[in-house]
Amino acid sequence: MPLSILARKRPVAIAAYSGFRNESAMELTVRILKRVPEPGTDPTRAAKLLYLLRLYASHEVTGVRVRLTYGDLVTESVSDDEGFARFELQLPSPRAMPLHTDWEHCRLELPDIAGTEPVDAAILAPGTDHRVAIISDIDDTIIETGAHRFTRNWRRLILQMPEDRLGVDGASDFYAQLGNTQPQRGARRAFFYVSSSPWNLYGFLMRFMRLQSLPEGPMLLRDWSFSLRTLGRSSHGAHKRASIARILGFYPDLRFILIGDDTQGDPEAYADAVTAYPGRVEAVLIRTTSHEALGVRKKAAIDRIRASGVAIWVGSAFDAGQHMLARLGLDEAGDAARVVEANQDA
Repeated sequence: MPLSILARKRPVAIAAYSGFRNESAMELTVRILKRVPEPGTDPTRAAKLLYLLRLYASHEVTGVRVRLTYGDLVTESVSDDEGFARFELQLPSPRAMPLHTDWEHCRLELPDIAGTEPVDAAILAPGTDHRVAIISDIDDTIIETGAHRFTRNWRRLILQMPEDRLGVDGASDFYAQLGNTQPQRGARRAFFYVSSSPWNLYGFLMRFMRLQSLPEGPMLLRDWSFSLRTLGRSSHGAHKRASIARILGFYPDLRFILIGDDTQGDPEAYADAVTAYPGRVEAVLIRTTSHEALGVRKKAAIDRIRASGVAIWVGSAFDAGQHMLARLGLDEAGDAARVVEANQDA
């Protein structure tokens, strides 16, 4: 039976993505979809393939009112042709940021569709005790995908569930140290994830992060269809540049560490951020995914970052914990010291 026919029988659901706020504004994106049923325990390869294909071939519901309640603020948006409802809200009165990075919540409802369950969406509020936050890529930075070599890694991309996926070696420990993660409280430095992965994989990626004990944070993903072009070598730098600009503009008092890899335009996008926002980027970390020499454009981008005076680390694997923190000049308890030049592998 075609996926489109199966989708008609599924209930409508709200896919609530994590949002973020500052003292005066809040941003949140949600999506209205026909729910994709989870595969059973110990699914077969065919069940995994069907589930992942359903994620990519999402069935969006358009023209639906979405009601958001955030404290005393109640407002509405309408889902667009791709099922997205976007909230870019000015708060009715200034709301102080917490001392420690925290997650707040808002309630989402579909008032015109009977029987749909309201859901809560998480809203990140960066704390004032850490003035350095992190923007990280996802594919091949924290999760091994090999998406830039689709013909070699297609089984991994379309057959593996979050439980099957491998995390990048050392990333979990390093991110926990970098985030000054505390038991029961999570990361005390704010994390944001910018990726060319599609919004369809949001739940998949969230599950992977929780399994790997990686710090959670709002994800700024892309809307694109399942195709060899989007899974191939084409650059997604424009999306990352726009997303980084959005975050830096939203938090003018924060400085940022940018973490990525040598695929999908990360070095070039990060070099542009360093140039466009002088004094706002504390350090750049680029993971190399192969033993091949970096291309001319990537080398030029890395040289631009280095020439700007921003510390940059380029290497094949993250050094875990205190060793890497010491190399970056970060202290655990408070703000970041001035980052010093890290040793280079490239």
